[in-house]
Amino acid sequence: MLLAALALAGCGETADLDGLTRPVPHIGRGPEYRFPARGPAVAGGRPVAGLACTAPRRGRYGVHLEVFLRRLDVVIPAGIGVAGRHRRDGAYVTGGRCHYPARTLEPTGLIEIDEGRELNLGQFFDMWGQPLSRTRLLRRRASMGRPVEAFVDGRRWRGDPRAIPLRRHAAIVLEAGGYFPPSRHYVFPDGL
Repeated sequence: MLLAALALAGCGETADLDGLTRPVPHIGRGPEYRFPARGPAVAGGRPVAGLACTAPRRGRYGVHLEVFLRRLDVVIPAGIGVAGRHRRDGAYVTGGRCHYPARTLEPTGLIEIDEGRELNLGQFFDMWGQPLSRTRLLRRRASMGRPVEAFVDGRRWRGDPRAIPLRRHAAIVLEAGGYFPPSRHYVFPDGL
């Protein structure tokens, strides 16, 4: 369903993405919307934000993240939280030297979290090597004194976005520089 919605993005269409009709997000183009999957610490498998890189665990669950800069969708890259040289199958990361307890294996915003871990969005952004605060999202400062807007399951998050817990099946939306209607739900693949 997400891929179909992304395919419509260039058409200015609307779609029923989560039980409500809303505009289909347009994907941002150019360097302002493209980010590497990891910083040097994760590439080298060093501890980041109190997290170690280990063999992946079997039990895992999903969280979905959408990021909008100036109302345009940022593609969350595959390979966040995967150290070493990435093994790939097209756009998907199938492995690396080791995995952190949160990681992306596909460029859809789907984050896999190891069962039994209590993580927050700030730790995920630290592994990604990108800034996140009330006033900064990726390389962009929130405009005109407005804070970074955060939503969890369609409801506004009033606290520090770094503190958002990565709970099973949460749909998290971050926005800077303009409002885009946040998703309330995400259809998770079987097993997540």
